[in-house]
Amino acid sequence: MIVVFASGAPQSNFIFKNDITPEEAQQYLKQLPFTSPQLSQRTAVLPLVRYDDPRFRSAEAGPTLGHYWKNGKEIENTDDYVEEVYNAAQYHGQDGLGQYAYGYETPESSKVENREGSGVVSGSYEYKVPGMKDLVKVRYWADSEGFHQEDNLPKVELKPAEETPELREARLAFEKAWKEAAEANSHQPTVQPGYYQNQPQLYGNYAQASEPDAVVVAAPEASQPRDGKALAYAQAQTYQQNQQYAQQKYGQQEQQVGPDGKLEEPEPTGPPHGFFYSFTYPVSIIVPKKDLEASNYPVDNDTVGVGRP
Repeated sequence: MIVVFASGAPQSNFIFKNDITPEEAQQYLKQLPFTSPQLSQRTAVLPLVRYDDPRFRSAEAGPTLGHYWKNGKEIENTDDYVEEVYNAAQYHGQDGLGQYAYGYETPESSKVENREGSGVVSGSYEYKVPGMKDLVKVRYWADSEGFHQEDNLPKVELKPAEETPELREARLAFEKAWKEAAEANSHQPTVQPGYYQNQPQLYGNYAQASEPDAVVVAAPEASQPRDGKALAYAQAQTYQQNQQYAQQKYGQQEQQVGPDGKLEEPEPTGPPHGFFYSFTYPVSIIVPKKDLEASNYPVDNDTVGVGRP
């Protein structure tokens, strides 16, 4: 008997290139593992074997293996379930000049996307929906004319809302109350000029009392301008303080200050660099055995799947 650790199998088709030239990265971007979305293919169906099963070799598998969970509960009747094994994959690469591409394949969904040097972005994805026979498939692209999308989603016909008798009665009552309130307010006495001169609100010298908590905001100092330039003055003071802090901390290195007044680290200089990685790996899904019977996929009873918690 063979014991397979489906969740911890070694990776295959592994590529990892970091800090490479744009030209080398572009060569990988021209030879992608796949350029259209497709769900991962099933490679095997294995019976479940718990840790306390005589066929399970706990000394080799370890104490955390041999347990299975479904919807947050541990599976006790392992004979009613099987473990489907799929070959998942993913890749991602950038050339450092604006071009990139990435994609992934899993049993439930798949996606690819790429950006050309001209700035045009295009991609597509598909995924399963519980209760739906067909996959949802979406293709999209963004260019100088905006964002575009094509899909096979069910089309929804929008209809104008219909006003029920109850809603119409409520609307008319609200409009009547609003009209009466507006009419009443139009006859209220207006505040005479100079009414606030002896009140706590002293708008002339920037001091204002807050009615709920009686908190008074102090007026600006005499050295600060009062003719609408207070904000610019404060920003200039913040910029100067940040520049002094940068010189103290970083010496004579030039530091940039963002719009929010915070220091920004200088961007790295030098020639652009790219990267690319790609690998495949097995993933498993536990499904009821009755669902498998409908597909007539054979179960490999000579191989045992051992899942992780």
